[in-house]
Amino acid sequence: MATSPTNDPIFRPLTINGLTFKNRIVRSSITGRVDYYYGSMSEGRIDWDRHFARNGVAAIISANSGIRADGMAAPGYATIDHDRTIPSWRRLVEEVHRYDCRYIIQLHFAGRQRDIPRKDFDDILPPSATDRPDLLYGLRARRMTIPEIHDLVQDYARAARRAREAGADGIEIVACNGYLLHQFLSSAINDRDDEYNGDLRARARLTLEVLKAVRSAVGRDFYVAMKLSGRDEHNAYMAPLVRAVGNTLADTIELSRWLADAGLDAIHLSQGDSFPHPLVPAGRLPMDDARRLFAALYYEGTRVPLIFKLLQFAPFRRLFEWNWGRRMPFKRGGDLLPDKIEGMNRDDAAKIKQASGLPLICVGGWQSAGRIREALTADQCDLGSIARGLLANPDLVHRIAEGQDRPERPCTYCNKCLINVVNYPLACWEESRFDSREQMFEAAYRVYKEAAVGARGA
Repeated sequence: MATSPTNDPIFRPLTINGLTFKNRIVRSSITGRVDYYYGSMSEGRIDWDRHFARNGVAAIISANSGIRADGMAAPGYATIDHDRTIPSWRRLVEEVHRYDCRYIIQLHFAGRQRDIPRKDFDDILPPSATDRPDLLYGLRARRMTIPEIHDLVQDYARAARRAREAGADGIEIVACNGYLLHQFLSSAINDRDDEYNGDLRARARLTLEVLKAVRSAVGRDFYVAMKLSGRDEHNAYMAPLVRAVGNTLADTIELSRWLADAGLDAIHLSQGDSFPHPLVPAGRLPMDDARRLFAALYYEGTRVPLIFKLLQFAPFRRLFEWNWGRRMPFKRGGDLLPDKIEGMNRDDAAKIKQASGLPLICVGGWQSAGRIREALTADQCDLGSIARGLLANPDLVHRIAEGQDRPERPCTYCNKCLINVVNYPLACWEESRFDSREQMFEAAYRVYKEAAVGARGA
């Protein structure tokens, strides 16, 4: 029997520091490289976010918005690095508000986890907590100086002030998935020998300084969240060759208490100390598609040339696929167990929520009303954050409101959307979910066609 929206916990409004979510489903940080190369916003971005707003999500968390040009993960994402960006962000926020949807701007600095630099940063190493290459691609970096760290803190504060001036409903600071703040937080990445490394408190120093500066810039009456990784699982795909595991759940629980004391409003829980990582987005690693990704990254990481050459041979592609996530509970004998993916972070979320007292936004392959409802009813989290499930079924919230528990064609967790995003539009590229190959391309390109002709939709 379907639960009516009037008494369904999924559709019970929630207010956090003055920001009201009309339901408990938010669109996570996805967009793809739809903006202009320099970092200015395109009509494609506005139409993309409008597409999800009119399909019923309570809030949209923007794609990663670089607080500085040298901190962009890749060209093609709108930045918030200068006051001249405020009018375009304001227009986007106003469009999303037309559909009673809130807009949260994600403040981002890639550091070592930079996939492709803008041309003016070619051969210029990005700043980081380390000068060691990462495990996945061999992405290179340089260790930041203390003055550079102080400047970065103020860059976060300036970006937060711009977000508020643009009319955004809040901001989310990225400190997860191996991006810059996480590079300082992680015991497996940070190898400094100064006050920004040592015990957990020392490694958290930069993150706490950023939060303090951001609060000073936007005031106490503005929603400020932070995205954290519950567990690093640093050696998830390299054990036993690599023994370090990085930060544990106990570390993140302790950090969450400090953040609550420092004035944070909510935690958005992810996993892993890289992106991608076997824990996020959990699922398959489609290596047939990944050949093109590694071609695009050929000159960016020290490991990429060798991996690219190995990927030309099918046996190595199958080996990489087997190894990816082989130690995770959602894989058994190389087979994916989809039921183990949906809601996989809810237990960690509950522990962090209880310890910190903060509202918890939880990622985890959500796409079934029953699973989301269970987590909310058990008070394991306060909001479900969805990316791939909404790519596959943008009208998921409307379907749940109509009493449907799970889409007829759910996300398969194939991760082709992720692996193809550097080279192609962000879309569902799993052909088995469509009646035809042509239908897949039509769905992938629809929002861009609408933007090109100025379509607005109701």
